[in-house]
Amino acid sequence: MIKLLPFVFLASFAALFGISWIVVAVDPDGVAWYIFALLVFLIFVAVFGLFGLALYFVRIRFYKRYSVNWYIKTSFKMSVFVAFFIALASTLAILQLISVFNLILAGLAVSLFAIYSFLGKK
Repeated sequence: MIKLLPFVFLASFAALFGISWIVVAVDPDGVAWYIFALLVFLIFVAVFGLFGLALYFVRIRFYKRYSVNWYIKTSFKMSVFVAFFIALASTLAILQLISVFNLILAGLAVSLFAIYSFLGKK
């Protein structure tokens, strides 16, 4: 699994370049809907990869109790929930539906999904 980390890094930076291309070169008034879907997907990939790598390296640096595969799996599992929340918030922002109530609902949905994912299984 450790052999995949450079590819995650490359995919994250490719997603960052895609995000910058969409933000700089695309006119939001006359664009198709799939460009916005691509933007949300690229935001998810960039946050997932970079946050997962950051969590992995911080956890490896300070705690050396478990195997490397355990650190990779748990770090990227945590980063999925952060990336999912940010993708939901960016979707709400694109649709101009962002409010405190909607952000609380999105955070609650991601939190319940995370709690179920970590504790709901037997």
